[in-house]
Amino acid sequence: MLNKNLETELNKQQILPILNTTELRDDIKRLEVFLLNNSHIKNIEITLRQEDSFEIAKEINKNFTNINFGLGSILSERDYLKGKDAGFHFFVSPGIVTSLVKNQVTNYIPGGETISEFMYLLDSGYKNIKFFPSNLAGGYKKLVSIENILKEASFIPTGGINKKNYMDYVSLKNVLCVGMSKFDD
Repeated sequence: MLNKNLETELNKQQILPILNTTELRDDIKRLEVFLLNNSHIKNIEITLRQEDSFEIAKEINKNFTNINFGLGSILSERDYLKGKDAGFHFFVSPGIVTSLVKNQVTNYIPGGETISEFMYLLDSGYKNIKFFPSNLAGGYKKLVSIENILKEASFIPTGGINKKNYMDYVSLKNVLCVGMSKFDD
């Protein structure tokens, strides 16, 4: 469940930049250049894909105080608690962390790719859902086919989204924004 401000900001941004950490200095430089040209971006996700990703994410969070950073690739309640204690603003999973859903954690964006997963999340009170891996799981055509069935769902498609195809997604009424790791290409 996203708080209303975050939901509004993500919708206004249209793109949720996803930073897959590499090296702190390079990541900071990449974000500085991107934000210089995209002052409307207020929210960015940083993924936990490498061994040192969490430490890099904490440093980035300290360096960009005007940005709300979310922590991605949350795979467990432990990941969430670690990120919450470190001051991250929102949390994104590629799937469902059941304990977080059961506890109805605020600013948690669970992921799914099947109708059953989407229905479970809606029934649990989560209307904002990461659709991952979007392109492999039917892409924007899948979202078109379910928009009149799952009317309350609002998706953040991620996986295979780029500057060539993101408008196919953001033009849909059931898409909040798109997640893009190639946000600065």
